[in-house]
Amino acid sequence: MQNRSGRSAFGTVALLAPLAIGFGLATSAADAASYGTIPPVPWGSDSAAGRCVVCHSLEKGGPFRYAPNLYGIVGAPKAREEGYGYSRSLITKGGVWTEDDLDQFLADAGKFAPGSTKSIRVRNAEERKKIIEFLKAPSQ
Repeated sequence: MQNRSGRSAFGTVALLAPLAIGFGLATSAADAASYGTIPPVPWGSDSAAGRCVVCHSLEKGGPFRYAPNLYGIVGAPKAREEGYGYSRSLITKGGVWTEDDLDQFLADAGKFAPGSTKSIRVRNAEERKKIIEFLKAPSQ
């Protein structure tokens, strides 16, 4: 396959890959080759919990994004993802995530667990309820 200049697309990638790696835009030639491609839409982005996919994956075995995966969060231990930088307050709360805990956390994470890095507040109680219902349901 050739681009507009008559060079093969592979040749262009081969030329740009070392630059992308050298400037820290990619960590490998494969990353460099895919640089600039649009990632797939995250699973659940069209759900009640769609705003969560900016930082979290929602599906079973989903990737770590900026924050831990939320699959199976209702009834799961708080601060369950080893190595993630949870606030001391959330770690010491202990126990499992109940629907009430999630409601309070979504409404104001800083009040529920002072020092939390979660910055998004869901002020609407009905919206929080829909998010929690979605998180309770089995997913992919």
